[in-house]
Amino acid sequence: MPREPPERQTCKRCGREIADFHGLDHALRLRHLPLFDVPVFVELRPKRYRCRYCEGNPTTQRLEWYEPRSPNTKPYEEWLLRMLINSTVSDVASKLGVSEETIEGVLDRWISREVDWEEFERLGTVGVDEIALKRGHRDFVVVRAPLESGGIAVLAVLSDRKQETVSAFFASIPEALRRTIERVCTDMYKGFVEAAREQVPWAKIVVDRFHVARAYRDCTDAVRKKEIKRLKKEWSDAEYEEVKGAMWPLRKRPTDLTDDEWALLARLFTYSPKLKTAYNLRQDLTELFEREYTKPGAKCAIRAWCKRVRESGLEEFNSFLGTLENWLDEITNYFLERQTSGFVEGCNNRVKVLKRRCYGIFDVARIFQRLTLDIDGYEIFGLT
Repeated sequence: MPREPPERQTCKRCGREIADFHGLDHALRLRHLPLFDVPVFVELRPKRYRCRYCEGNPTTQRLEWYEPRSPNTKPYEEWLLRMLINSTVSDVASKLGVSEETIEGVLDRWISREVDWEEFERLGTVGVDEIALKRGHRDFVVVRAPLESGGIAVLAVLSDRKQETVSAFFASIPEALRRTIERVCTDMYKGFVEAAREQVPWAKIVVDRFHVARAYRDCTDAVRKKEIKRLKKEWSDAEYEEVKGAMWPLRKRPTDLTDDEWALLARLFTYSPKLKTAYNLRQDLTELFEREYTKPGAKCAIRAWCKRVRESGLEEFNSFLGTLENWLDEITNYFLERQTSGFVEGCNNRVKVLKRRCYGIFDVARIFQRLTLDIDGYEIFGLT
């Protein structure tokens, strides 16, 4: 039989291929995938090779299924990370009988604490939004971008919402990649907008229509509270019972209302024409955003809507009218490409679940790692 060629390694000093066997290294004990829930360990003594071309120390054999300084095999660590997706460090540590430090070490070996810009060819749209860690604690800012292949990429988790912090993030993006940003979706927070204008002045600032909708819906809700309070004082308990529970039908879309809910609203509007006016104004502005306006056409339509609000005398809408006046250009940028922050809000739900699940996680770098794992973990560490 032909003799097999000797195993070869690369000299760690000169980089040449070497094959001169020089004994065995000290024994390694690595944790491997469990078998029927029984822990499995692999013991081996890596080979060592001496280089005939240089006088460096012998080179130890490197095998692709484990890292030299890791106490585990790569398949075990990938399996551990799959268990950590949508779970907690303490829970996985308890199930596997290892320390939380071991879990965090695996997380640090496999998932970066910050974005790798080399993975992106272009960004296109970037979304910026803030999320509170918990009531009474500081907010942090999550920056993300929708991918052309589908899904969302988390670009950064920032420690606060200050303009200089967000501006520094935009400045950290490599110049060539930063030039590919075409639009920035955000809410009506001046710090985010000014940071984007400072670092990516060519990009369109798009104030998300759903943040706008939340503002004018709050105005309608303020009218509802005042009117219900008035009616409750003027009516007997029996009369008030006829319109009790109208809050939820008022908040629903008209297409989602049942016949009974329509009847309830009709009774309420009979006694409160002011609330009916507020409701109709709210629905008219919602429908305005659904129409195929150009940006100039949308500006005209919104200004006409504002005129109707002023003529109605509804003081509860005054603050919102000021908001529209200040942000009209950024709000109507929505009509250029119908771009919203829907991808941002979808990611926000993941963040909220993560912060509730991992109560007490305040390190923004760790939050970035866990978000990356929850969003991309099955794709990166999946079995296929």
